[in-house]
Amino acid sequence: MRWKLRRTMNNTVSSIGIIGYGRFGSFFADQVLPVVFPNAEIRISSQSHQDKRVMSFKQVVSSDLIIPAVPIRSLPEVLSKIADHIHQESIVMDVCSVNVFPARLMKEFLPKHTSIISTHPMFGSSSYEKVEHDLSKLTIVMYPLQINKMNYDPIYEAFKTILKVIEMSPEAHDRKTAQFQFLSHLLGGVLHQLDIKRSLIDTESASRMFDMMEVLNNDSMELFEDIYHYNPYAQEEFKKFNNAYKSVTNHLKS
Repeated sequence: MRWKLRRTMNNTVSSIGIIGYGRFGSFFADQVLPVVFPNAEIRISSQSHQDKRVMSFKQVVSSDLIIPAVPIRSLPEVLSKIADHIHQESIVMDVCSVNVFPARLMKEFLPKHTSIISTHPMFGSSSYEKVEHDLSKLTIVMYPLQINKMNYDPIYEAFKTILKVIEMSPEAHDRKTAQFQFLSHLLGGVLHQLDIKRSLIDTESASRMFDMMEVLNNDSMELFEDIYHYNPYAQEEFKKFNNAYKSVTNHLKS
């Protein structure tokens, strides 16, 4: 049976295909998308998850909005599979923690006519818990990479109604996140290795440090590695960090 696109006259999304149902994919599919698109059918492609929403890959890729929620390193393989089945009117939206690399891949692997939106939800399940499930306090970065205004605007407005939406190019995004996201993961990893614990005499700044550690330590090492390898500006920031660390330690030893 051929699955038909069911976008209504005002271009609202009536079906969303999620490829990958891991930690972030399941959170996004269960807690965020049903709120942003309350009338949309959620279709999931997963080899391990059992759910009435799980469908065949072809059925998922026939959706109005297709979201590959897979590790960055797995994106080329998934996009190659999508390209063989995607419908002409479908929209592909990535949710990676880096933007330049996925943007290039989507343009490279997907058919030339495919509408593409670049995004990075600046949150996960841990952040969601920290704000007590208040989605209005969470931010998503979005950019109309290859899509006409008529198809992009309804999606942008749907997210903007629920979340804070920041429009930013992939290049600008990766430069900014290399400065704070990569470095915060780096610091969180170092602090985790030190195995320090909360105490009764923690200062306010120490308490914030522990909060950061708890959020970041819920992210996988795979994500940290991918941010380092696939954000073109992360290695530059890593060099700056090393130089700053040497400068501080040299000052202490002098």
